[in-house]
Amino acid sequence: MTAKSLPSCALADVVRPGDIAAIVGAGGKTTTMFALAKALAKRGLRVVTTKSTNIHRPSMGRSPKLVVVPHERWPLELPPLLAEHPVVTVVTAAPTPRRFDGIPPDLAPDLLRASSADVLIVEADGARRRLLKAPAVHEPAMPAGATLVIPVACLAAVGRQLAERHVHRPELAAEILGVDLQTPLTIDHVLRLLLDSRAGRKAAPPTARLWPVVTAVDRVSAGQRSEARYALSSHPSVTGWIEAKSDWTYIAHRRVPRTRSATPKLS
Repeated sequence: MTAKSLPSCALADVVRPGDIAAIVGAGGKTTTMFALAKALAKRGLRVVTTKSTNIHRPSMGRSPKLVVVPHERWPLELPPLLAEHPVVTVVTAAPTPRRFDGIPPDLAPDLLRASSADVLIVEADGARRRLLKAPAVHEPAMPAGATLVIPVACLAAVGRQLAERHVHRPELAAEILGVDLQTPLTIDHVLRLLLDSRAGRKAAPPTARLWPVVTAVDRVSAGQRSEARYALSSHPSVTGWIEAKSDWTYIAHRRVPRTRSATPKLS
């Protein structure tokens, strides 16, 4: 399956006005959040970005406008800021020089409403800069009212070992995959973590649209890309998916339901 044979759309088409989008997983969450916010701003939409976990300052350095505003002041301070800046990153406190506090997950609808934003994008997971992750019991910090869930996985993990230096919480990933630690990761392993209800789809509201993101798609072979596209386009919970190259150029594809005569999965 080639990219040319797939129905594509603009990155901004993934999101609808009024959405609360939750980005989870590993291997490009923050970059994807700001790329999506930028694409929406170009459409004339006002976007708030934030996290529902603690935020390290360097990861927020790409924000066009970063503000520290406690919850009770959102209605007063955020609408004027969004009138001037189409993308605003909101944190609630700065307890240390290297850390911000994000928002409590249950306050996501309040933030969207109080800010008068068109879209709220919440980075709802942490992965310590690993390529993949499996969530612990308390993860992800799924925002209340999420209407769009965007799980992320990096295909650069293919061929690497299932180990802490590549995978956040590798012991949990091994349990989900049914393999041993140090096992070389295949494209199937990566896709299973991305789409499993115990991993990439964990805590996703049943009514939320699911748009997985696979990053570093140019780091795997054409056959592996085809296998990834087949898995994503065949999954019944997937609305569409997004591919990102190593240079962080994005292309989005809408899923087309398959018929019984569809081409069998590549091995």
